[in-house]
Amino acid sequence: MTRAGRDPSARKGLLSCSMTKGFDAELTRGERTEQTVASKFSIFKNTLALSIPNVLNPMISFVLVLFISRYRGVEGLGEYSLILSYFGVFSSLASLGLADLIVREVAREPESVHRFLFNAGVFGAASSMVSLVLMNLVVWLMGYRTELIQAAMVCSLALVVSTAIAYGEAIFRSVEKSEYIAVTYVVENIVRVGACLIVLLCGYGIVPLFVAILGSRIFGFLLLLIFYVKVLGSPGMVIDRDILRLLSRESATFFSIAIFSTLHVGLDEIMLSKLQSVEAVGVYSAAGRLLHICKMVPVAFAAALLPFFTKEFASGLSSLRPSVLQSLKYLTLGALPVVVGTVVLADGFILLIYGEKFQASIPVLRLHIVSLIPFSMAYILAQVLIATNNQVVDLKINIAAAVINFSLNMVLIPFYSVVGAVVATLITIIIFNELQIRYIRKHLFSIPLLSNMGRAMLAAGGMGVATFALRDWNIFLNIGISALVYGVLVFICRAVTLDEVRELAEILLDDRLK
Repeated sequence: MTRAGRDPSARKGLLSCSMTKGFDAELTRGERTEQTVASKFSIFKNTLALSIPNVLNPMISFVLVLFISRYRGVEGLGEYSLILSYFGVFSSLASLGLADLIVREVAREPESVHRFLFNAGVFGAASSMVSLVLMNLVVWLMGYRTELIQAAMVCSLALVVSTAIAYGEAIFRSVEKSEYIAVTYVVENIVRVGACLIVLLCGYGIVPLFVAILGSRIFGFLLLLIFYVKVLGSPGMVIDRDILRLLSRESATFFSIAIFSTLHVGLDEIMLSKLQSVEAVGVYSAAGRLLHICKMVPVAFAAALLPFFTKEFASGLSSLRPSVLQSLKYLTLGALPVVVGTVVLADGFILLIYGEKFQASIPVLRLHIVSLIPFSMAYILAQVLIATNNQVVDLKINIAAAVINFSLNMVLIPFYSVVGAVVATLITIIIFNELQIRYIRKHLFSIPLLSNMGRAMLAAGGMGVATFALRDWNIFLNIGISALVYGVLVFICRAVTLDEVRELAEILLDDRLK
C-alpha cells in the first residue's frame, strides 16, 4: 500500500470529485457539482494541451516528410523512417518505461515531484548509455550501408536527452501542467523541421539530417528544463532510498511494458526492411504517417486520463468505472468518423499529399486506418491497468502481442509484402484489445462495448454513405459536408444527449474555472 493509502488525509486529497457517490457525504450538492466541473475541465484542459503538440507536430513534421519524399523518393523516406523506428525501440529501453510510473506516483504524492525527477534521472542516465551502445551494435549487425549506420550512430546520441525529456513530460502530466509540454514540443519541432529543411536544400545527405535532429532534441531538453525551474523550482539533487527502491522494484515491469509495446507497434518497418526492401518501408511509412496523425488526439486523451484514473481508483472501482466508460464513449465518437472517412477517401489523401509515385500506399492506408479504433481503446485501457496497479497484466499482454506480431509478420510479409505487415498489425492490436477487455471484465468491472459504440457506429455508417456519394467532389468540401452530416446523425441516433452537450458547455464556459 502506498503512503497515500495509509494516510487518511492524503487519501482524501486524492479522491476524484467527478464520479464519487456517497464517499464525501458531507459535501453539499453544489460543492460536488463544482468539483465535478473542475475535474472534467482539468481533463479537458490537459487533453487539449497534450493534443496541440500531438496534432501540430506531425503536421509540421509532414513538411519534412514531403521534402524527403519529393527530393529523395521512396528509398529516402524509407531510410529516414527506418532509423526513426530503431530510435523508437531503443528510446523505450533508455527510459526504462518509467514515465507512467512517475505520473502515477507523483499524482498520488505531489510533494515528491523533485525527488522523483532526480532519482528517476539516475536510472535513466545509465540505461540511456546502455541503450545507445546496443542501438549502434544492432544497426551495424543488420548490415545496412555505411551512411545509414553513421546516421543511426548520430541519432542514438539523442537517447540521453530524450530520456530526460520523457521524465520531464511525466512530471508536468502528473501535476496537470501539460501546457508546458505543448509549448516545448511545438517549438522544438519547428526548430527541427527548419534545420532539417536547410540541410536538405543545401544538398546534404542523411547523416547531416540526423545531426540537425540531434541538435533540436538538445534544444527541447533545455527549454523544458527552463519551464520546470520556472514552474516547480529547482529539481535538487537528493537521493531518496524509498524512491530508489520503488524504481528498482518496478523498473523491470515498466521497462518490459515499454519495450514490448514498442516492438509490437514498431516492428513492422524493421522487418519489412529485411524481408522486403527499404522501398517497401517507404510505402508503408507513407500510410503509417497519416495513421500516426490520427492517433495523436486519442493518445493525448489517454495520457491526460492517467492521473485522474489514479485518483478515482483511490475511492474504489465504483468511482473509476463510470469515468472509463464515458472516456471510451467519447473516444469512439471521435475516432469512428476518421476511420470511415479515411477508408473512403484514402486515394485522395495519398495522391494529394505524396503524389503518384506513392500510389501503392492507397490500399495500405485503407486497411491501416481500421486499427485506429482498437489502438485507441487499448491505450485507454492500458491506463486503467496501470492506475489499478495491474501493470504486470499489461506487461503480459504486451509480450503476447509482440510474439503474435513477430510471428504474423514472418508469415505474411514474404507473401503479401506491405499489406501483409498491415494485416499483422491489425490482427495483433485486435487481440491485444480483446485480452485487456477480458481481464478488466473478469477482475475489475464490466465494459458494455456495444451499448457504448452502437449509436456512434450508426452515425459513422450514415456519414460514410454521404462521403462515398461525394467522393468525386473537392476533398476538403467533402470532409466539411461529411463532418456536418455526422454531427447531425450523432444527435438523431442519440449517441450524445443534450445533457452531455450542456455539461460540455458548462466545462468550457464556466467563468470560475478560467
